[in-house]
Amino acid sequence: MRQPVLLAFLLALLCFPGLAACANEPAPDVRITGPISTRELLLGVVRSMVGKNIHVGATAQLTSADALDALASGTANVAIVTRAITLEDKEQYPEIDFHAIPIGMEVIALAVSDDLWRAGLHTINADAVQSIYEQKATNWKQFGGPDEKITFFSSVQGLGIWETFTTWLYGDNRKAPYPKFDKVNSSEDARDSIEFNNGAIAPLDASLVDGARCHALGIELKGGVVNPTVADVLAKKYPIVHPLFAVVIGDPALNVRVLTEFLTGKEGQALIRKTGAFGLDAVSNASPTPRPTVSLISRPTVPE
Repeated sequence: MRQPVLLAFLLALLCFPGLAACANEPAPDVRITGPISTRELLLGVVRSMVGKNIHVGATAQLTSADALDALASGTANVAIVTRAITLEDKEQYPEIDFHAIPIGMEVIALAVSDDLWRAGLHTINADAVQSIYEQKATNWKQFGGPDEKITFFSSVQGLGIWETFTTWLYGDNRKAPYPKFDKVNSSEDARDSIEFNNGAIAPLDASLVDGARCHALGIELKGGVVNPTVADVLAKKYPIVHPLFAVVIGDPALNVRVLTEFLTGKEGQALIRKTGAFGLDAVSNASPTPRPTVSLISRPTVPE
């Protein structure tokens, strides 16, 4: 089992009103868990189940893998994860029958600071992003942008944002080098870091891009520029996405079934969209699209 990470943060969550039961509260009917990025969804589930007379206890983990650990160990009945069940998961828990139920999809934007946007940097391609991530490019003028140092903020390795971003960039996140940048623990942290740092760029939850504190770059692909918009996501054009699954062990029954049916039903889907994700109407594009092999960037490429 993986060792706890950000222990102080997780302990603080244990008595966060409405998110997890404190020591003097009755035992919950159902326990749900998920990575930090899903905490608003977890809180919404807790509140919604009150109206159905089901007491839900919820805790936030650092990663989807940690959420699956909690499910496998019996400390949770439902795990919200931001990736599919992998061969490694099945090998780690060969006796457990994980049942992954699709519930939606999250979209990741490459967001930049306002100074870069005002300077005309509105699009980028995978080759340029990879050169930034590998620190081969250190100044925006290398891409026709302003003479400004590139400040990249990386999600913690293993988080859903990091997994989705590096899977798009390298085809397999296991091929991605260890991030050597300032780390952020959430999309909110990434957005705030971009706002207060010139020349900044970071992958984050697209729902947090507000066109003021940060701006979403278009991604240059062979067929043109695509953006993290409803139209491009539903048209299966935008590539930096990851699925949302509710994972249970075996077939859901009793209160667990009520909870999973809520997540796939009208009320649950409305909650998922309210938290900034896409619903089941977008799940057909749940697998991240590999990065393009041909660069269409019109700005100068980074020398090797």
